[in-house]
Amino acid sequence: MPGHLHGLGKDARAREKVTMVRSEERREPPRRTKVEKHPGVYYRELPRGKRRYEITFLDERGGRRWLTIEGNLAAADRALAERKRRKTAGEPIAPGKVRLEDFARTWLDGQQQLRDGTKTLYRGHLERHVYPRLGHRWLHEIREEEITGLISELRGKGLSAYTIRGVLVPLGRILSNAARRKLIPSNPIANLERGERPIPVQREMTVLNSDGIGKLIAAADETWRPLLATAVFTGLRQSELLGLTWADVDLEGGYLKVRKQLDRSGARVAPKTPKAVRDVEMFPALVKLLREHKERAFASGWAKASDYVFTTRLGRPLRHRNVARSALDPALERTALPEMRWHDLRHTFASMLIAQGRYDVFIARQLGHANANITRSIYGHLFDQAEHAERMRADLEAAYGGILGSR
Repeated sequence: MPGHLHGLGKDARAREKVTMVRSEERREPPRRTKVEKHPGVYYRELPRGKRRYEITFLDERGGRRWLTIEGNLAAADRALAERKRRKTAGEPIAPGKVRLEDFARTWLDGQQQLRDGTKTLYRGHLERHVYPRLGHRWLHEIREEEITGLISELRGKGLSAYTIRGVLVPLGRILSNAARRKLIPSNPIANLERGERPIPVQREMTVLNSDGIGKLIAAADETWRPLLATAVFTGLRQSELLGLTWADVDLEGGYLKVRKQLDRSGARVAPKTPKAVRDVEMFPALVKLLREHKERAFASGWAKASDYVFTTRLGRPLRHRNVARSALDPALERTALPEMRWHDLRHTFASMLIAQGRYDVFIARQLGHANANITRSIYGHLFDQAEHAERMRADLEAAYGGILGSR
């Protein structure tokens, strides 16, 4: 027994031992020791002969920084060399430790200018595809290799290039914001080479001619015929079509007023651009069809000005996904028409106007494009086809029409 405990009672000796143990627990950790021939690298002696390495360096503001390294001496050397490289390149040397998922959630919550539907889409892409792979990583660790690895993983899951690009859009905006705030040196997505980026294959638009339109409308269920006919003969976007109320339908004047659209969350919101707010002309046969549709809606109790034009049996607005599945797909299955997306109905309307020789400015106004250049960029091939076809017929007639006539 130690001499200073001799003569104490049993309880007193026990209390003294506890005090000694607690005193040892409060001892300062072992001091740093410089590693010979490794400037800037230190270690602390740990129990069982282990060592914990630390590096020291000056940050971009000239402040002294210490960083504990998880690993051996070689890992410490690599970490210090990386800080020196960043300093030479003018990059942030010691950015704050922020995990990608935490930064992304904060960024998304603060985006007041984004529509609710867009925020929901972004959040879904991030939670399903980005957070599981990269969410736990420190923001400053996300480099081009991590992005290409994510793209490869998504391709391995069978996702299309179009979907992968949709995943990279919110991630790219997040990383761009981090770069602007000097949390990372640059946006690694912007640094990808062309071959590393997903390139969606432009799907060829399907356009119906007059015969195909007649078959489609005739094959549609009576319930869905007004909806399909309005889509084909007005070119409204699906969200604009589903957002129509009877207050937006001028049956006497023969036009539709596009003032709102229905987003995927079921909210009736303003169109994305000012040019999308417009009046779309209707021809008499379509006006007659919608008038009959309103009479049936009146009998069901869903013909007030605030009621939606196209509804469920309970008067509720239609859902985007259910429309194609319930209205378009069954009609196509009953005919020999090619497979179509809902947006191809809008392309069909544009092709009608082009075939009639309407000017691109008028077509842009009917479609709600920001300007005629957008219309030209989408339907340029149809404009050229219509223009050259007419010129070809005239030239052939002038040059060879007499030959056929003489026979």
